[in-house]
Amino acid sequence: MKFCDYILKIKKLPVVLLATFFVLLYVFSLPVNAEREIVIVIDPGHGGDNMGAMHNDFIEKYMNLTVANAMREELEKYEGIVVYLTHEDAETNLTLKQRAEFAASKNADFMFCLHFNMSEGGILYGAEVWVSAFDIFYAKGHSFGQIMMQALEEMGLFNRGIKTRINNRDEDYYGIIRESRALDIDTILIEYAHLDHINDQEFYTLGDFQLEEFGRVTATAVAQFFRLRSDILNIDFSDFPVPEVEAPTEIVRPDLTPPDVSHLELVSLDIEKREAVFKLIAEDYDSFILYYAICLDGGRNFGTLQPFPRTETEVLITLDLPAERNLRVVAQVFNAYDRITPSNIISIAALPPDKVVEDILEELEEIIEISLAELTQELTERQEQIYKRLETYQIILITIAILMILVIVIIISRITLLLKVRRHARIEDKSPES
Repeated sequence: MKFCDYILKIKKLPVVLLATFFVLLYVFSLPVNAEREIVIVIDPGHGGDNMGAMHNDFIEKYMNLTVANAMREELEKYEGIVVYLTHEDAETNLTLKQRAEFAASKNADFMFCLHFNMSEGGILYGAEVWVSAFDIFYAKGHSFGQIMMQALEEMGLFNRGIKTRINNRDEDYYGIIRESRALDIDTILIEYAHLDHINDQEFYTLGDFQLEEFGRVTATAVAQFFRLRSDILNIDFSDFPVPEVEAPTEIVRPDLTPPDVSHLELVSLDIEKREAVFKLIAEDYDSFILYYAICLDGGRNFGTLQPFPRTETEVLITLDLPAERNLRVVAQVFNAYDRITPSNIISIAALPPDKVVEDILEELEEIIEISLAELTQELTERQEQIYKRLETYQIILITIAILMILVIVIIISRITLLLKVRRHARIEDKSPES
């Protein structure tokens, strides 16, 4: 290298350093939140003429809107997020496609469709999350669903699972998920609770503050999923362990087959206590077992659905048995998609009357005996009183009769004496000396 070229390069060095300085100054002057804000769209289900589920005085479209407003209010306390509702009042009537288009117009990172549930016959209870059955949409939906369902379980709701549903064209069944996926918007549908089951009514019937709690819980789940922080709430979810779900390469189809195993065994029978213990063994190889129910008459009348332990394959069931009738005990188990498999039937011959019932009958007999004894004693006392009165009446009547007889005797004697006196007088009148 020539000496003159070297000198020229040295002369250019301050210019390069100055340019580098200004570039670094610009970079460090950028705000720390220069990344695009997370955009969340909340879709309160139903609206307008579509009331949704209705039970007693509760109407779903109003309930969904209350939850949505509380969710937005809570989410807006976090940094780096902007929140929209697809509609601000319960009278707005949007199609599912319009809701999806609204989310797409806001360039949403996620849309959450909020609902409450009901079931045929009102026998089901619990919360569930519905997700797309396809690729990355399934992965993201299932990942958030795990956070959401854990939060709802902690509230006390029964976990009905994270599920997919397919229509007959091999598309997502729920329109809001189908339309959103077509516009490249991640969307899930949350069913918080069943309005028509007593197990879930305690979570919404006391007032709007319970619905608002659903909104706050959902907002927290969203903040955890997106690892947000809030100075207002003094919360930082930056290191939250978001579940990792691999995107499937095929359609994640729902389990439309009934449970594979449903078997009932009699473990013990206590005749004196009238108590039986059964073991119910149940499995579903494609999903999981949700509920079980027991019947004592061979399958005609089942009791209330009971939760089946999610991670177990068997459960012990203790039953109080009725007296004096033959029993045919049978169970039925429900899988995640409410498909049912009945168990075998166990027959139990009629047992003797319940000892408690016998004790009650004995007490009733004693009460009856005591009552009869008291009644007999009272009748006897009254009879004696009547006898005494009758005796008194008899004495009086006899006395009156005797007095009447004496009066009659006196009268007869007086009449007789009078007749004698008159006769004697007549004789004296007829004598010669007269």
